[in-house]
Amino acid sequence: MSASSDVDEAVRTTERIALGNALEDRTDDIVRWCQEEFAKHSGATLEEVSGAQSGWATTSLAVHSMANWLKSGVSANLLDREQIASLGKAAARRRRTPVLPARTNEELDAERGASPHSQTESPLQLSVALITRLNLWWSEATRAVLDEEASRLKISTATLNEACEMVVKSCHSSLVRMAKQFDAEFKALYDRLSNLALHDSLTGLVNRATLIEWLDRVIARLARQPGGLVVAFMDLDNFKEVNDVYGHACGDDVLVELASRLLAQMRPSDMVARIGGDEFVAVFGDLSEPLEAAQKLAERLHSIVTEPVSVNGIDLHMTISIGIAVVLGPECHSDEVLAQADAAMYSVKRTGLNKIITVDGGSLNRPI
Repeated sequence: MSASSDVDEAVRTTERIALGNALEDRTDDIVRWCQEEFAKHSGATLEEVSGAQSGWATTSLAVHSMANWLKSGVSANLLDREQIASLGKAAARRRRTPVLPARTNEELDAERGASPHSQTESPLQLSVALITRLNLWWSEATRAVLDEEASRLKISTATLNEACEMVVKSCHSSLVRMAKQFDAEFKALYDRLSNLALHDSLTGLVNRATLIEWLDRVIARLARQPGGLVVAFMDLDNFKEVNDVYGHACGDDVLVELASRLLAQMRPSDMVARIGGDEFVAVFGDLSEPLEAAQKLAERLHSIVTEPVSVNGIDLHMTISIGIAVVLGPECHSDEVLAQADAAMYSVKRTGLNKIITVDGGSLNRPI
């Protein structure tokens, strides 16, 4: 009985190797089958579907992995499985998403590190439905080829059934991986878009819309708690000269550095935003004596901005004009507060730059 089993297993091994070699020889046939089905269901022409850089390397790899399993009994390694499933990531990246800035995809690649297989991703418009069908087409085509080759090579039904069962299992496994990659990639894109909608893309500080929404909430809370707020409207002096003399890249570096310094001064109850080219607004909340704190806070901001900024070995000495509005009660709106602080800042600009002016707090505590 043992000798017979050994003979049977040896025969099955020989059959698997023969079937694996035959399957690998038919790789182009399976890819072509999938391309034809893709063209029928995607609206693209067969020439477009099968053109250069169209991303069919993953389908070929799937056939190779199945053939290798038949010949050696070794399943695809993790790297190959991830590459086969990478169509899920490609589908998420190519899903049409509104208000996606032109450089977002490049920035995402830079942040995460470019995939070693990014060059093989298909330029075709993929969708969840199409990548699901693509897996099923691959499964169908591969099993059809296995059946033809098994008949030609006189392979046993048991060996053929074993191979076809493995194809189905591999198809289901790839579908699960693709779905996970699609979800992870799409979530990353959604999070990125959400962040872009709320933050300044250069400095990472919140933008004007986010600041106004937050400021309205903070002002409303003054009805339930004593104290007030200090709003500092800041504008760099002669910033255009930095861009003109050293270039916009240097100017961007300056803005990023100053944004980082300002952010480092904020407490959990505070916020700082970039609301224009070289304009920033800082809001200090939960102050029991805001009128007394206003000048001290403004001087602190002024001091950290006027410290030299080193860019490419050059020390740049910036100055800043600051307008301060003090909010003592809830009977005002964020746009009025910002307008008051902005007006104070421009009065600095008109009278010599590099100074601080504070608006009388009482003017921001009247009923509207």
